[in-house]
Amino acid sequence: MLDENKKDLLAWFFGHFWGRCAAALAGLALLGFLLGLCKLPSFKRHRAQVSVMDLNRSPEKYEAASVCVNGEVLDLRVVDNRLVRPYAVFSLRETAPDGSFDFVNVISLRLPSFGKGTRARVCGFFNTVKQVGRDTYYNSILMNSFEEEGRR
Repeated sequence: MLDENKKDLLAWFFGHFWGRCAAALAGLALLGFLLGLCKLPSFKRHRAQVSVMDLNRSPEKYEAASVCVNGEVLDLRVVDNRLVRPYAVFSLRETAPDGSFDFVNVISLRLPSFGKGTRARVCGFFNTVKQVGRDTYYNSILMNSFEEEGRR
């Protein structure tokens, strides 16, 4: 059996120590909630609207960056690769006001619900070299969102 000193020590430890820990944790949770209400800057990557021509002019500047580009879907094909699930690859052509144009490859891990000739805004992560299964793509965007121009 415990003597009186040990009982007092245990009562103090569980009464004061755990009570203070619970109060400190509740205070920290409240502080976190209040800071969340203040809308502190988020750590999400912001998508930069970029020209396809700028991507191809200086690809190292946009390496692993989240970008959005506008253009017309060309050369849409579904690749049935045995190493990875089927994926879609297409070129996105951007035409400048002076009539010049440039292309960027887009890789989509979702099968497309759009077709060739669709005008769209594509967002995703740009890579100078992207390996998908056995295939290697240069200056490509791994797509994570697609919006047809008429549906915005």
